[in-house]
Amino acid sequence: MLTKAKWTLPILFFSSLPVQAEELNINQLLQDVIDHYPAIKTAYFQVASAQQENLKIQGQLGWQLGAKAGFAQEVSLFGSPVQQTSLGASLSRQLESGDSLSLSASIAHEDADESTIPSLPNPSTSSDLRFEYTKPLAKGTENIEYKLSLINSKAGVDIKIADQQALMDKMASQIIELYLAAINTRHRIDNTKASISRTTKLVKFIKDRFKLGIVENKDQLQTDAQLQSQKAQLSALNLAWTQQTIAINRLTGRSWNQPLQLTVPDVKTTKNTTLENNIVPVKQYSPELRQIDSLISIAENKIKVQRQNNKDNLDLKFYIGNKTSEGDAQNGSVSDSDIVAGVQLDFKQSIDKSSSNAALFQAQLERGLQLQNKKQLLENLHFDLASLLAETKAVAQTIQAYKKSKAAEIKKLNDAEQRYKSGRIDIDQLLQFENQLSATELTLSLQKMELQHRLLKLSLLKGEIWNNIKMPVYDFETDGSITGESL
Repeated sequence: MLTKAKWTLPILFFSSLPVQAEELNINQLLQDVIDHYPAIKTAYFQVASAQQENLKIQGQLGWQLGAKAGFAQEVSLFGSPVQQTSLGASLSRQLESGDSLSLSASIAHEDADESTIPSLPNPSTSSDLRFEYTKPLAKGTENIEYKLSLINSKAGVDIKIADQQALMDKMASQIIELYLAAINTRHRIDNTKASISRTTKLVKFIKDRFKLGIVENKDQLQTDAQLQSQKAQLSALNLAWTQQTIAINRLTGRSWNQPLQLTVPDVKTTKNTTLENNIVPVKQYSPELRQIDSLISIAENKIKVQRQNNKDNLDLKFYIGNKTSEGDAQNGSVSDSDIVAGVQLDFKQSIDKSSSNAALFQAQLERGLQLQNKKQLLENLHFDLASLLAETKAVAQTIQAYKKSKAAEIKKLNDAEQRYKSGRIDIDQLLQFENQLSATELTLSLQKMELQHRLLKLSLLKGEIWNNIKMPVYDFETDGSITGESL
């Protein structure tokens, strides 16, 4: 009969030095796996990479510096060879409103072989300084593409965070299964040991009676056979426990032969067991639902961008500047400086819009697909939650029934032992009662673990299992292995 909540590995691994067993509960086990499992850091890499996308998009509004220089051998309008040297620079940027501005400056020097017009300077130097402001009136107004790109970059980060959480949930689910499977193995080991203890007492009793000639040899053979069968079961269970312990040590980064002392989980049932009280936190936590919501947002933003791109280009441009020209002419030196300004309206229309229309319809299909996925996911969450709550209630009722059954089996076995000692029943019936008690005790223990299993799954579904877990923090910007400083 199981009475303890903790067990120590019964098999010593092949080690020359004694190793102290380490106690672990489900929270400690999850913490150790989070700290050790390499895939967790990989997920953090992906989140950090997605976070850089926002900075890349913000950089689109930064100032752009341009420069050019050149030398050319050309022919003037009058047919004479001329050497041209030019130098220019520009500074431009797009505003968050969608408007753009630029400042440009250029200087050019021309030297013709001969001057045909006396009033024209040769060689001559000219310069052009201009400020230009462009305002979109149709396509590009309010800079929708830029603003939606920022929203999409945040949605991309949310998707990676959801992927990271989903990975951790999947890992936690596997840990829970392994953890409870190991505890169930310990239940079976302790249950088998209790049966061996009872059978051993019965064997000793029968041997004493056999020496006195009170019982037959078949009673001794039957009890010996049952004892050997139970010892064989114990040996197989010890092997299974050893394999499960090694698996846990592998996940947590411990030495393969580190003995473990697993604490039985004791998750309490809550009063809020209705579907209505639990579905809200389940939806709020669900990484898959958050991921789909982000994908829907991205698809809707694509639709807005494509509708913007289907518009015609209509830009209003203003410019103001100063032009100078100076040099030596046949009639004397020339030096002119004039203010220039103007307004310009640019229009451009795409005749074939089949490509942009296809992109718009594709974005609409993507939104429809994600909405359908969300509908299916919500149904799955409702079903999974309802199933867990119903199973939890049913297992709790089963536990109460098996507690009563165990008490009855104990009374039945005690009565059978007294009747066997007085010769009123055969050994077969006594062994049958022993096996029935052992099976009832084991089933009760396993049902208790089934209840814990469902409560842990419910805690994972609501995200509460992570409340006591410290998440890792990585500083990739100062990590030399990332920046290349350590290479």
